[in-house]
Amino acid sequence: MHHKKLSKNTFYTEAELRKTLAENLVYLRKSKQTKLSQKAVARLLHLPEKTIMNYENGYTVPSAYAVFRLAQYYGCTVEDLLTKNMKKKER
Repeated sequence: MHHKKLSKNTFYTEAELRKTLAENLVYLRKSKQTKLSQKAVARLLHLPEKTIMNYENGYTVPSAYAVFRLAQYYGCTVEDLLTKNMKKKER
């Protein structure tokens, strides 16, 4: 799936956002210098481990507040977390 450049006329489906978010969360968690487990990320963000697992598997769509907290933790924007293929950025 290629990602569209976000503009005021671009609309993403919930499925696209969920898939991109899930892929980015796994990538960011595993690429952090500490290579944290889902349990460790959950503890740091005060969320249940199963919640992190569900986000990463695309089973659950996080609340706006949870997306904001995840973006803050990983040092990226909410927009990038939801719409950018972060794996591609590393190349």
